[in-house]
Amino acid sequence: MAERRKTDTPAGESKPTRLQLALFSFPSLPHAFIALPLNIVIPAYYAAHTAVTLLQIASVTTASRILDAVLDPTIGYLSDRTKSRLGRRKPWVLAAAIVCSIAIYFLFQPPPKADFVYYGVWSFLLYFGFTLFEIPRGAWTAEVTRDYHQRARLNTYVAIFNVVGSLVFWLMPLALSRLTGTMAITGATLSGIAWLYVALMPVGVILAVLFVSSGIQTQEKLSTVRQMLQSFGRNKPLWNYYGAISAWGLGQGAYLSVILIFLSDYLQMAQYFPVLMIAFFIVQAVTMPLWQWIVTRHGRHRVWAVTMTLDALSRPLILLLAPGAGMVPLLAIGALGAFLNAPANFCPTAILGDVADYDLMKSGMNKTGNLYAFNTLLIKATMALGAGFAFLMLDMFHYKVGHSNGAHANLGLLLCYLVFPALLYFIASAIAWFFPIDAARHSVIRRRIERRVVVEPLLGTPVP
Repeated sequence: MAERRKTDTPAGESKPTRLQLALFSFPSLPHAFIALPLNIVIPAYYAAHTAVTLLQIASVTTASRILDAVLDPTIGYLSDRTKSRLGRRKPWVLAAAIVCSIAIYFLFQPPPKADFVYYGVWSFLLYFGFTLFEIPRGAWTAEVTRDYHQRARLNTYVAIFNVVGSLVFWLMPLALSRLTGTMAITGATLSGIAWLYVALMPVGVILAVLFVSSGIQTQEKLSTVRQMLQSFGRNKPLWNYYGAISAWGLGQGAYLSVILIFLSDYLQMAQYFPVLMIAFFIVQAVTMPLWQWIVTRHGRHRVWAVTMTLDALSRPLILLLAPGAGMVPLLAIGALGAFLNAPANFCPTAILGDVADYDLMKSGMNKTGNLYAFNTLLIKATMALGAGFAFLMLDMFHYKVGHSNGAHANLGLLLCYLVFPALLYFIASAIAWFFPIDAARHSVIRRRIERRVVVEPLLGTPVP
């Protein structure tokens, strides 16, 4: 059944213009094309071109994950308690733009003699800057508007800029190929990405701070850590959401960890992987506005649930391809997956905003930053566990990466690539389908919150 679309706007809140939505979302673009090489390219580049060893890289990566476990909830808690003329979240994203720009300048342009200390210092600083951006920015996304459909629209804009940023990363080697003589990722590629980030991110953040509202500033009491945990424990929509995102994260972690192995060893088409990624992100960027329109009619939790199921059911189509079948059929199947994956870029974040509103209504305390912090930490943890389980399963089936494998070993690969993720997507879909907050129920939550709000104007100087 289609949801009835509300035409009323929350009290004191103006409908964001397209320009404001674009200004708010733009920092996601440089953030996205840095996040990808940080986890995939930078470790391999340092191992090949500097004095840093694989053991040292592994040590920094492990320590960074531990640091995330401490920093994510800490930054979320502090941003919830921040009081300034700019609001709760804006000072944090301004600081993030500065910290990340400095760290990226050095990390992405290492001298040949760069050692463990150099890699460790700038890596930690960049991870810290990412936390400064991701947690408060996620909470700010939930607070810019509390209108159910405008929130979906805002998150769609953010997702589009994020996808375009990922696309920029894959296109950069092609754009620089005439200068570098190769389409491979080189030091010149990383340097170009670093300078592009430094040029775009600070300006983008400043414009967002100047022209986009801090959102509805609620007159709420401050929470202690004990009160925060108690209210989380009583928040049923929160646990519904966390259950769905955990199952999705486990499946996604397993799938992503073996996708390149599947393309290389099983399909023997690794050379098409960059082209596949470019096509994937183009399809997502083009189709997300369509999905946003569908969400306004059927609800974000239902759309997310259905597309997860359809994605899981469609992935076995890849088995129809013979090894070395060619780029065209691979791109066709990849485009279908990109289309069905598009809602996952914005639906979960918008759903978590609804959860934050419910928590504020019930507890009278704004803990949006903490909710987004735990969400970020949960996604990182479940994807890591999913990847770890996939590699453990490959080892159990005696799979040898980069070698010819028998039927038994290939069965292990298929279980990791198709079966295990599909089962978890089905679980996530079932949980998400029964998420209790739809547009009508959110309208009730919003009206109760509006009884105790102070709203900053959408344009102009923030209210003291």
